[in-house]
Amino acid sequence: MDVVHPRCAGVDISKRDAKVCVRVAGVGRTKAKSVVTTWEAVTNSSVRLPHGCHRP
Repeated sequence: MDVVHPRCAGVDISKRDAKVCVRVAGVGRTKAKSVVTTWEAVTNSSVRLPHGCHRP
């Protein structure tokens, strides 16, 4: 099977959290590497936005 896209990502957003999976194809016989990160919902937590990303 040929690799069409060597990198791809998926996002799952729910009321409780958001999950992102990034998958990078391996070289040769090396298997693909997947990294999953999870972010909690904003409720009851502090969110820091980069300067200029929020309205006063």
